[in-house]
Amino acid sequence: MPTANSDASNQQGIVLLRHGELVPNPEHRFIGQRDVELSSAGTARFEALGEELAREFADRQPQAFFCSDLRRGIACADIVRRAFRPRGGTMPVIADPGFREINLGAWQGLTKQEVEQRYPGALAERGADFANYAPAGGESFAMLQRRALMALVRARMHTPTGIIFVIGHAAFNRCILADYLALPLSEAMNIAQPYGAVSFLEQR
Repeated sequence: MPTANSDASNQQGIVLLRHGELVPNPEHRFIGQRDVELSSAGTARFEALGEELAREFADRQPQAFFCSDLRRGIACADIVRRAFRPRGGTMPVIADPGFREINLGAWQGLTKQEVEQRYPGALAERGADFANYAPAGGESFAMLQRRALMALVRARMHTPTGIIFVIGHAAFNRCILADYLALPLSEAMNIAQPYGAVSFLEQR
């Protein structure tokens, strides 16, 4: 399990996961906050990951599971919760819109080619100021990072002790990890976040 701290099971902290693989997107349309479902393969792989995590954290079980209110987040949180049987059935899954993926606004559902046609130069503008550029009606990475950190504060206020699991999204998790690792947001995209990525954030 790739972690920020490998001795995770004996400490308080946050287990940060990215959701599983989604249904095919062959045209590579921007997803953002579109409510896309897991694929059958993504569900199966996340079930296997849940079992692995349940074994790894058998002596220090999570106190709660947090996710966005998007279906892919809720599904993955419930998969992991059920893996911690029998106690998992009594632990809450808390869906909070603050844990959603970045809002790409008018770009959501479009291909890069369509974005360039409708908003000429927008992709280049984003590339030149990755942290601060926001698509029309959407969020910049800086805006997302503020939202993500506030969501973690709410999670810790709800469950102040022990380990909590957070099932997040690619950009969401990169913003959390960039803050945790004291990296500038301009480097956030260098943080690997494949489907099912797992990181342990030691309590500070």
